Amino acid sequence: MRTTIEMPADLRRKLIAEAAARNMKGFSGIIVEALEQYLSRGDEERKRIVAELKGCLDEQEYEKELQRIREGRGNWRP
Repeated sequence: MRTTIEMPADLRRKLIAEAAARNMKGFSGIIVEALEQYLSRGDEERKRIVAELKGCLDEQEYEKELQRIREGRGNWRP
């Protein structure tokens, strides 16, 4: 199944490099692998991981990212 996701350009570059290092044509397999790994963890493990990210953004970065997310959600199809 195909879908579209928003990601920072530097993350996309890293994914492309990782795919090339693995001799993969694209990076979908890496995305699937990461999602399967993340979703296989229990809720408590996911909460712990998210909690560790607290404070990674300052207020201005947070507001900018929140605005970007809201704009992206405005493009979602029903």
